[in-house]
Amino acid sequence: MSSSAHTVSTEWLAKNLNAPDVVIIDCSKSKPGITPPIDFHGKYLESHIPGAIYVEVDSISDCTTGLPHMMPTAEEFAASMSRLGVADTQTIILYDEGDLFSAPRVWWMLTSFGAKTVRVLDGGFNAWKAEGRPTQSGEIARVPSTFNAKLIRPVVVNSQQVLDSLGKVQIIDARSLGRFKAEQPEPRPGLHGGHIPGSLSVPFTELTQNGHLKSPQELKATFERLGVDLNKPVITSCGSGVTAAALAFGLDSLGVKEVMLYDGSWAEWGSIDEDYPIETH
Repeated sequence: MSSSAHTVSTEWLAKNLNAPDVVIIDCSKSKPGITPPIDFHGKYLESHIPGAIYVEVDSISDCTTGLPHMMPTAEEFAASMSRLGVADTQTIILYDEGDLFSAPRVWWMLTSFGAKTVRVLDGGFNAWKAEGRPTQSGEIARVPSTFNAKLIRPVVVNSQQVLDSLGKVQIIDARSLGRFKAEQPEPRPGLHGGHIPGSLSVPFTELTQNGHLKSPQELKATFERLGVDLNKPVITSCGSGVTAAALAFGLDSLGVKEVMLYDGSWAEWGSIDEDYPIETH
């Protein structure tokens, strides 16, 4: 492997496209509030990294709770990955457009369930195309495999655990500062504006620069500038649990291990049907 324990370069992937143990997954996902949603599966069919399969986050999540793309059980995740032809022992390379919007969520799920080697393509598909590297069209189907899934440690907290953590544990929010302050509308209907009391605004867009993950030094400085103590436990949150995983990805790359993800995130906490405390300043 090259680059880091979390990313690989386009150069590395180009050299290893045909390696038998490498699985490439296009995880691109349309952002909430974009109307109509971007058809990333359609874009994948038009052009993708050779050999890549397409996986939409919702297709490997628990969508029965009334909340978006929640963490599935180990059994459900194992079945999804095995059906897709992905084994927990393979080298799994994930990519999105390059902004770390959706690939880290799949990274978080895979690593939480015990996948041995998972990396995100630095710069994503945008960098791959900008460098003139090869692409192909059409659907890729892998032969079914065996993914042995076991939750390696608790990784998710629910709303009650967040309530119990207020004032005790750092909560960081990956949404934009405008949404955090209720100065911009939420892209999903039926939600209040604002944030979980005492939480810190750490927009996931702060993790990248020119489409690439910041260096460890720059990443550390970014988290610290935004008020995060890297020596203390963290709960990450966002709109629906996707970009919260980008923060978890960034923190993990810095060696921060006490990181939990609030899977319901603002889709649950900010619901007008719920009665959780909210701040707007």
